[in-house]
Amino acid sequence: MKHFFVFIFSLSICSFVEGQTIEGEKPFRIAGTIDDTTVDTVFFRYYRCEKDNSLIKDTIPVTNGVFTIEGVTFPHTNAFLSFKEKEINFLYDPGEMQLNLKMDSLENFVLEGSQTQADRKVLEAQTKPLEGYLSEIKKQLSSEQSEENRNLLTLKKDSIDDLIENIRIHFITSHPDSYYSLDMFFWLLYNKKQSADMLMELFAGLSENVRKSCPGKEIYSYISQRKKPKMTNVSSLEAFNKEETLVRLSDFEGKYILIDFWASWCIPCIKGFPHLKELYAKYKDKGFTVISISIDNEKDEQKWLDAIEAHDITEWIHILSCKNKGENNICDLYLPGPAGSGGIPHQILIDESGNIIKRWSGFSDETAKEQDDMFERFFENKE
Repeated sequence: MKHFFVFIFSLSICSFVEGQTIEGEKPFRIAGTIDDTTVDTVFFRYYRCEKDNSLIKDTIPVTNGVFTIEGVTFPHTNAFLSFKEKEINFLYDPGEMQLNLKMDSLENFVLEGSQTQADRKVLEAQTKPLEGYLSEIKKQLSSEQSEENRNLLTLKKDSIDDLIENIRIHFITSHPDSYYSLDMFFWLLYNKKQSADMLMELFAGLSENVRKSCPGKEIYSYISQRKKPKMTNVSSLEAFNKEETLVRLSDFEGKYILIDFWASWCIPCIKGFPHLKELYAKYKDKGFTVISISIDNEKDEQKWLDAIEAHDITEWIHILSCKNKGENNICDLYLPGPAGSGGIPHQILIDESGNIIKRWSGFSDETAKEQDDMFERFFENKE
């Protein structure tokens, strides 16, 4: 296939305007109450799937514990309501809804009128006790020294995992008209136990309205991605950096490359920077480099540039994903969504020959330790 690569200059052509309606959207109204009259404002935000999951924010006044949120939406809109450093998450649909909040038990909020939220409650009543038990077993596993006991705990963990998975699959097959069934696919895709063919068969059993919804189309895309063969040698890939210079992975032959996908707004990404800087300082003269690729939107380019300076990560290469399009694109190593790379931070380690040898999603002390041990082995005999 003939190679081509297009560099997109920083002219934003985003056509989305907050408040602009989309065909098929219907009105919603949430009548809210809260038992704390000192609350005068709540902050409402939601993800608009139909516009590339744009995050929409609004400030809602509260008078004597009463507030109203209204607009237009599609079924299965994922929303957050926050105030006084507290937050709840819920799923709402078109129509009239009632939201009741109590400060001393905010997690037990009641949202009436949203079928998607009601379906979520039905499923969570079955899975939450099992997830709590699973969490306890994982804690025991992390500290258990006896191999025999560890094996027994692992069997229990796997058994509960399987039970939760079966509950989710049964929910999909028994609720073909529920938009919350789509959330089960996200879980199954992340878990990666089920084949793409099996997932596609489950998806085909959903109602047409659910399949053709925006999140339904996302799920279909993720399942389709699962079927695609994944590239292992990536030395032919390239992208333009923030100085508008073309960076080729083949230029780093003989070196290990850590590609770090992040965003200026990603707190876990930022928490991982001190460790990333330690790795870079320790091994940069022994055949190691870092390429950071931001998934910030084009309109947030300046925030991206400011974050690079603010977090003192200027030493290595920086690339803005949205400004790079075309074939042989380094940025395409990150596939958003559960069928691909998952969330950010997402890091990919490439060996001296251009082969992907390891991926990490998220950042934790365990991730840092694994990287420390791995890098020490790679570079222990290098000057």
